Amino acid sequence: MGQTRVHEGVDVYAVFANGQVAPRAFRWSGRTYTVDQVHQRWTGRNGEVRLFYFAVTAAGNAYKLCFNAQELYWMLEEVYA
Repeated sequence: MGQTRVHEGVDVYAVFANGQVAPRAFRWSGRTYTVDQVHQRWTGRNGEVRLFYFAVTAAGNAYKLCFNAQELYWMLEEVYA
């Protein structure tokens, strides 16, 4: 399985409930990917900006998504295929 750094903005359908966020699907390069499973969640910071990371699987591959809580946008950081 190879790793590809992407770092591109994506549209994400996510559920915000009980103080947590869970990505359910994302749109990248004209295709919609349904998240099969969220395997890991962690947080980080870029200065004062809090970032939420998600390791997910979709369409047989693994992806790392990042949610910027200050600017309210999503990034696809990496693809593992």
